[in-house]
Amino acid sequence: MKKCLLIFVLIILTGNAFTQNDNLKSHYLKMFRNAMSYNDPDAAINALHGYIAIDSNVAYKDTLSLLYFVRKSYYSALILAEEVTKTDKSNVEAYARAAECYQQLGDFKTAVNYFEQISAATKNPYHYYQLAVSQYSLKRIAECETNCRKVLSDTNSSKIGVTFNNGDGTEQLVPVSAAALNLSGVLQMEAKNYVEATKLFKQATAIFPNFTGALQNIKVCEEKTAKPPQPKPPATKPKT
Repeated sequence: MKKCLLIFVLIILTGNAFTQNDNLKSHYLKMFRNAMSYNDPDAAINALHGYIAIDSNVAYKDTLSLLYFVRKSYYSALILAEEVTKTDKSNVEAYARAAECYQQLGDFKTAVNYFEQISAATKNPYHYYQLAVSQYSLKRIAECETNCRKVLSDTNSSKIGVTFNNGDGTEQLVPVSAAALNLSGVLQMEAKNYVEATKLFKQATAIFPNFTGALQNIKVCEEKTAKPPQPKPPATKPKT
């Protein structure tokens, strides 16, 4: 009799625990939705942490990783993205996010390894561009040039945006085609081919006229190719 009573109590307690967990999950999801509607990413992150503490749902881990990435908390975003890809190997976006995190954290070798696999699978000009950026950082110039050309050969590359750091603390969302032309121009500029570099930078600004980085690079090239002022001939006194 006592044994049956204990089993009955256990069933009731287990049922109550499930009910409490479901209520908490609903509570955290409501917090998350409210935070997103009020544009409060920090509160949204906290709400998702509450949720996955109860239910380690891979979809919500992926969302949490994305929120950390947007907040530029790249290490946290990376840890979660790696967890997601181990569970869901078909999640290419999480894998690409992990690659960008490695890139932002300065581990360009790992970023290249990731982006090589991703770009081979997706053929996405955005991924080819990010691969080129990491290769440039490793001074793998020929491969960088090859992947810039792959970006430019894709007719969709002007419709896809990439966040470009202008080097002065500001960022712009520019077409990935313009970013690839700018990177190709940088390669020519570093090889001191300033005329060819200027052509590429001007092609980039033709696609995106307000491209700060490319405009700055045009100015540098013009300074490099400007002819030095010619000295004036010495004044001669009139003969008397």
